[in-house]
Amino acid sequence: MTKRSFSDKFRIKFCMIQIDFGKIKLRLDFTFFAVIALFMLTDGGLFGLSALAACALHEISHLIVMIIFSISVDTITFYGAGIKISSKEIYKSSGFKRNAVFLAGSVGNFIFAVIFWLFGERPAAFINLFTGIFNLLPIGEYDGAFLLKNFVIRRCKAENVDFIMNAAGAVSAAISFALILFVGGKPSFTLITTVVYIVSAFCSGKI
Repeated sequence: MTKRSFSDKFRIKFCMIQIDFGKIKLRLDFTFFAVIALFMLTDGGLFGLSALAACALHEISHLIVMIIFSISVDTITFYGAGIKISSKEIYKSSGFKRNAVFLAGSVGNFIFAVIFWLFGERPAAFINLFTGIFNLLPIGEYDGAFLLKNFVIRRCKAENVDFIMNAAGAVSAAISFALILFVGGKPSFTLITTVVYIVSAFCSGKI
């Protein structure tokens, strides 16, 4: 068995750096660095780094449950919208395990929101709370979409699944826009980024 060189494990694809750690591929999309740079320029990195930490806690929570259920990880991607863990094996697991993995991220954010609140770190608490709720939206590839789809497939007729998912996504997007505009007030970089992210997820055709 030949030993792989560093150049085999580390390669640059179009707009992405990929590093192989055994069977796991770590992907660093250039949009990730672009968003971090924008946050550093607009708010000194305070919100950007806090949001990145919340995303990391979210994905680590997913990862912990995957390890508990012995579900292998294929790729870990850092991109403009955050961090994403991908696994083909998860879709071969039981419904209970899939739901536990998809729920774990938001549950982890909610737990840390409480911890940060108790220690007086209000901004970090709100960011984790927002991240947890945001990922439960039944839109695009958010955890909420997978959870709802698992439920709908079990409870409804196959021909109604797409309609229910599209309707749930549209309603969630509309409510999200209203809440963001109501809470956010005047337009800001953070507000615009959040709205663009929701729109791109809803328009991705993967609801």
